[in-house]
Amino acid sequence: MRIFQVDAFTRTRFTGNPASVVLDADGQSDAALMSIAREFAHAEVAFVSAATAPDHDVRLRFFNARKEAPFVGHATIAAHTVLLALGRRGMGVCRQHSGTGIIEVRVHEQSGTVIEFRQTMPELDAPLPFKTTLRVAEALRLPATQLHEVMPARVARKGSTRLLVPVGHARALDALTPNFDTLIALGNELNVDGFFVFAVNRSPEELSTDSRMFCPALGIPEDPVSGNAHAMLASYLWELGQFGKNSTAFTGRQGGQMNRPGEVSVKLEIDHGSLLAAHIGGSAVIVSEGRLAFQNSDANAP
Repeated sequence: MRIFQVDAFTRTRFTGNPASVVLDADGQSDAALMSIAREFAHAEVAFVSAATAPDHDVRLRFFNARKEAPFVGHATIAAHTVLLALGRRGMGVCRQHSGTGIIEVRVHEQSGTVIEFRQTMPELDAPLPFKTTLRVAEALRLPATQLHEVMPARVARKGSTRLLVPVGHARALDALTPNFDTLIALGNELNVDGFFVFAVNRSPEELSTDSRMFCPALGIPEDPVSGNAHAMLASYLWELGQFGKNSTAFTGRQGGQMNRPGEVSVKLEIDHGSLLAAHIGGSAVIVSEGRLAFQNSDANAP
């Protein structure tokens, strides 16, 4: 099986969010896939297999060192970057089957190649009580004065769960030094997997955000760039009326504090005044390529 290392949500090697992509995983056991994911524990792994029904074009499964995930946005972009480079898919739409069902993954040109997928909207809990927000801020070592004065912290649920924590200015993100043990305890209490801290920036040209995300309970102290969290953020900002009359998109920047900066393109899908979905887009670059070597005793050796 061929394996690729890919950096997603970026056009520059060694930045963005890394993912491993393993081709031709057909017939491999779950145990074999998990073993491979543990071997490449520095990044989540997308395993690519052939379609098994006419309603989709490719199958993807996603593993990290701990468990299988139903869907991973940056690994999806990484996998389709590899498929495009090898001529296994072209521009336009490819139907991907994964743990959340069948989604369309579109490739188009926009000052370079952009890969885009559709995310339906999450459920948003009621605003977090301010006393609880202060406990979260303390765990992040974020001064209470740096919290946003109006926008509340809220939990978003869509497959995974994230607590969205708004701050007043992007500069506040630079000083975050979380107590991960406390974050894990708060995550168990609030039933959330991660903490997505963000700032909203406005200019005459565009709406943009800066963010950091911490998921210590998932074995990810800090995630460089998250597509799924930006879909959650789109729903949050929409509910609070943060988009202008003619504004249906924003750019999310993340990963700078890790020296892995990346950008997420977020486009809103609106119908009769209601937000139906967010289209998450980004680029990716292949960093390396190799082959997985199997011993003669491996039952599923390709």
